Amino acid sequence: MKNITIISFTAKGGDINTKLIDILSEANISSYTLGKYLSDNRMKPLEDLKETVKKHFSDDAIIFVGATGIAVRSIAPYVKDKFYDPAVLVIDELGRYVIPLLSGHVGGANELAQYIGGALSATPIITTATDINGAFAVDVFAKKHDLFISSRKLAKDVSAALLDKKYVDIDSDIEGFDVKELKKRLNPENKSCDIKVRISDRIYDESVLTLIPKDLYIGVGCKKDTDASKLSDFVNEVFIKEGLDIRAVKSVGSIDIKKDEEAIKSLANKLNVPFVTFTKDELNLVEGNFCESEFVKKVVGVGNVCERSVCIQCKNLIVKKTAKDGMTVAIGRE
Repeated sequence: MKNITIISFTAKGGDINTKLIDILSEANISSYTLGKYLSDNRMKPLEDLKETVKKHFSDDAIIFVGATGIAVRSIAPYVKDKFYDPAVLVIDELGRYVIPLLSGHVGGANELAQYIGGALSATPIITTATDINGAFAVDVFAKKHDLFISSRKLAKDVSAALLDKKYVDIDSDIEGFDVKELKKRLNPENKSCDIKVRISDRIYDESVLTLIPKDLYIGVGCKKDTDASKLSDFVNEVFIKEGLDIRAVKSVGSIDIKKDEEAIKSLANKLNVPFVTFTKDELNLVEGNFCESEFVKKVVGVGNVCERSVCIQCKNLIVKKTAKDGMTVAIGRE
């Protein structure tokens, strides 16, 4: 975790606060306590709890040293979604118990509680059902392997099934991602299962929970001032036709003269991925058998922008240039 905020309210709580600053020294720490209990120059005076929590709710974690009631009332106005809320923990002022209060799995609060508990010789109070039952937690698995969860409802269904001692079928069609042992654990008798999980960058039926790696790269070309929605619709059409999940895109690439093209910038923003550009000289150095256009080469200095923009980012071109109304796209995989 990069950014962690620690808030304490008493003298004894301040002692725990300073210990946490040292324990979590690899993170960027913001430490607050009441002015009369400032005992370390790394602490800041806590002047307005509500505003302090609001300011730091975008941090990776907030740790309260004090009563759970204070923590709950402080975070209540800002809690939105377990996939985006920070990890929130509460530690009593004697440092006996560490309680993950919010975002135990996705936000990493449970893991952080275990770490802090070990350092303080405190007891982590873990309440999430999958943890206390020793069951597979699909959201923890996804976070650990940097996988996007296709459906929150299906993720809950997976946890519910496992807690009910039902079998879950899991498999992977991503090369190098071996789940054989996990498959045996979740479905030891290799039975037909109603609940299915697939690690994949491909489109599956809506009844299947897919855990999606960011392993696809797209290269894009278009005429100047192309309509943003038109380009987005075109790229989506290609992905659907090829059976690929557009949520697996890791970056969008093009030639540098398109760095300010609003349609491509909008596409990257919509996908929440970087938009990277390359010079014509960089693209011309890319080796491969590309679908070249003399007209495009005359205009921009390279005969194929989209395919070369893919292959400069990854090794495998899996969808060659597709063109429509002055727009082109190609797709590659890590």
